[in-house]
Amino acid sequence: MKGILSHFCFWREIGNEAKFSFVAFLPVFIAIFLPIIYPLLISLTYSNQSVVERNAVVMDLDNSALSRDLTLSMDATQGVHITRSVSSLEDGIQAVMSREADAFIFIPDDFSDRIKRFEQGNLKVYVYATNMMIYAAVMTGVQQTVLDKNVEIAVARIANPNGVTGERAIKTIDPIQYSRYILYAPTLAYASYICPILLTIVFHQMGLLILAFSIGYHREKDDAFKRRKLWYIEYFWRYLYYLPFILLGTFIVYYIICPLFGWPCDNPTEMMKLMILLVVCQMPLAIIIASFCKDRFTSFQFILGLSLFFFTLSGYVWPKYSMPLWIQSIVDYLAIEPMASAMRKIAFKNSVLMDCHQEIHKLVRLHLLYLAVAIVVIHRDLLVWPFQKIYRSIRKTNAEALPEQSPLPQSGSEQTEAQTQ
Repeated sequence: MKGILSHFCFWREIGNEAKFSFVAFLPVFIAIFLPIIYPLLISLTYSNQSVVERNAVVMDLDNSALSRDLTLSMDATQGVHITRSVSSLEDGIQAVMSREADAFIFIPDDFSDRIKRFEQGNLKVYVYATNMMIYAAVMTGVQQTVLDKNVEIAVARIANPNGVTGERAIKTIDPIQYSRYILYAPTLAYASYICPILLTIVFHQMGLLILAFSIGYHREKDDAFKRRKLWYIEYFWRYLYYLPFILLGTFIVYYIICPLFGWPCDNPTEMMKLMILLVVCQMPLAIIIASFCKDRFTSFQFILGLSLFFFTLSGYVWPKYSMPLWIQSIVDYLAIEPMASAMRKIAFKNSVLMDCHQEIHKLVRLHLLYLAVAIVVIHRDLLVWPFQKIYRSIRKTNAEALPEQSPLPQSGSEQTEAQTQ
């Protein structure tokens, strides 16, 4: 009983972890600075990547007043910036493929003539569509310019000759107006779209990394600790020691870094609650990983190597329903998917944590699943021990129940030899 109770001495485990983390320095350095430095580097990297105006090149073979006015109108929009003219179709496409420009606008030589003959003018737009945020910015600017120019031409050719002028002419030609509200995307800024999920992955990875790194470093430096079999509760106390450091990191990120760089985060307190919920819910998974780490390098190789994996399967940039069915089955057992969904609601829809009840329920269910698996993995020797004892008892009973075998009869020559001796 004394040996069992020793595993529940939280003051001893937390004290030992605190002493080791400050003496070895690396664990406490990672716990304090990684949640701060990593988001800061991400913010500095993406701060100038806002999709506001995308460069475009133009080839105007028509060179008419109408085509020049159309080009200037596109350049005046928020999404398109005309940088230069090209001399051939190949040069324009090459400018897009080489990323000199994000779009190539081609105006044929009969553009204005066709419109004067009451035919449709053909305008071709080549867009770099690998990045959907760039595609949306360019096409929005081009489409809005074309729509406005169509109304202007129709007013001049149809409404004005019939005596309809001014605002009434515009309403006659363009009778339906609409207001557009884009949900889940507060701006066309690529950085504002991508950085919230990257900051989420930082704390997701932090929750998995810190305990694994500490336990692996312990085993690397201390042979006695390496031979020691930790119980789940002992891993828990050590994980609990690092929670305040992660809480400090979330505070700095969502109260200082996000406002400083303008990332979407109207409810920093709710985002902090969500991060702590994630770190706590995936704690058993972190303990499982830590139990297999033999040194500090194993933890980094295992956790950081999965960053892109978690990012891809978060359902943020690629919807879950578009993934293969076997991939969807894997996503169902990862905490990053409900985490990304809740983050999207809080960051972009001004929700609170309690509005994300479906995501919370899934995180709790995953926690219980991780907990059951962790207990089986950590205490596999204790769980197998009763069955081993029963097996040995059965073997011993069977061995005692077997009758003693009588010696084999000796042959005649063997009996004679024995008598002579």
